[in-house]
Amino acid sequence: MTHNSPAMNPNHPQRLTPPAQPGALLKSAFGIAQRIKLKVVGDSDPVYLAMVRQMPCLGCNDEPCEAAHVRMQSGAWNKHGGTGKKPPDKFALPLCRDCHREQHRIGERAFWSIVGIDPVFLCTRLYAARGDLTTMRDVVFKARAGILD
Repeated sequence: MTHNSPAMNPNHPQRLTPPAQPGALLKSAFGIAQRIKLKVVGDSDPVYLAMVRQMPCLGCNDEPCEAAHVRMQSGAWNKHGGTGKKPPDKFALPLCRDCHREQHRIGERAFWSIVGIDPVFLCTRLYAARGDLTTMRDVVFKARAGILD
């Protein structure tokens, strides 16, 4: 057997995928995100959670973050819970790993009181900006600065 063809030559790098037009991979990645969004079932929104994880931490401004679900209730914002199951993804906020653990250790009310943020109000503002990372980051920065209207 001869090694004349590139596919048979062990010294020649092989492509894992066929060549693509410029920008085609970006378009296909965007298409995947759209398909995931269309598969949202009930209270699950994986695309939104992925965007929340790209925000700076509300506790210390570090990155990367986890999507911390807010379980506390608020009649003012029509958020009810207490059923023992995870809240809808629209009630998730960005916290780094350490702040997220601290929030679980001391409790939600104590943590958000120390940070000085109304988490349910912020959830509604952040979810309203979903789909626009720049606006979502602006909401987080304003919340940390205490100027969120």
